[in-house]
Formats: sequence, structure tokens, C-alpha cells
Amino acid sequence: MKSICIKSVSEEKMEFLINQFELLPINICMSNYRFKTYDNLIIHYLDSDYIDEFYEIVAIIIKKCIEKFYEKDFIRKNVERNYFYLSSIERNYIYEITKKVLELPDEKIGYKNDILKSLIKQYLLENKKIVLEGFVNFRIKEYKELLEKIVEVSVFSYLDLITF
Repeated sequence: MKSICIKSVSEEKMEFLINQFELLPINICMSNYRFKTYDNLIIHYLDSDYIDEFYEIVAIIIKKCIEKFYEKDFIRKNVERNYFYLSSIERNYIYEITKKVLELPDEKIGYKNDILKSLIKQYLLENKKIVLEGFVNFRIKEYKELLEKIVEVSVFSYLDLITF
């Protein structure tokens, strides 16, 4: 049996994770407890086979959570911080272009999904617990750098549009 604990201060994120894990057709047992400041979701994988696939699935679900709850904020902050000299309307256009670029297939935008999933999976293989907010703040540098590059491409696309 393998166990992983996902910790978060957000009930909304924890509900999302629980709902995602409940949809899985694999042999897991879950418990959700609040200890001090964190909600703890403990996932027990009851089979002894397909351990690598179990970690892969957990990484994909955590990746979806990060994309849903953090990605837009990363992009918005990046646009505001690095392109503050543009008007708010222009920054909104860049934000919208970036969202459209993120909908492109992975091979066109630098394998964003693979990078994030790999970072999560590697972390889970080395650790039995993951604090979601801490992981997002300190462990996904490569993913954030790729998002910054995507925002930069969006800025160039926007500038090309307005000069056309």
C-alpha cells in the first residue's frame, strides 16, 4: 500500500481534489481531516501493482488543481509586473491572448503540461506529503518560467496586431 497526503489551507481546492479522486476507477481509500491550519487529504493506494501509474494519476490531478486555481493568477501578475507601462486595456488583451495560446496543443507551447506533471510526480516520489501552497510557491520554477515565455509571445503577438 502507498499513501500520499495532500495539504492545503483552501477548502475549495480540497473539494476539487476530492471530487477528482472520487471519479477514478482505481482501488484507493481517502480520508480528509483538518489538523491545525491545513486540510489533509490522505490517499491510500490499496494495490501493489501499477505504482508508477498511481503516482502519474495523482500528479495529473494535482496539475489540474494548480491550473484551475493558480495559473490565471500567475499570468495576470506576470502581465501586471512586466508590462506595467501598457494601459490596462492593452494588458487585458495580452491576458486574453495568453489564455488562447495556452489552449494550443502542448508541442506548440513548450510541453507545459508535461513540465508541471513531471515536477509534481518527481516531488511525490521523493516525499509522502505535499503542501499545495508551498509547492506552488517554491517548487514549480520551470513551469512559471514557461508561463512567462508564453506571456512574452502573447505580448509580441499583440504588438504585431496593433502595428498591422
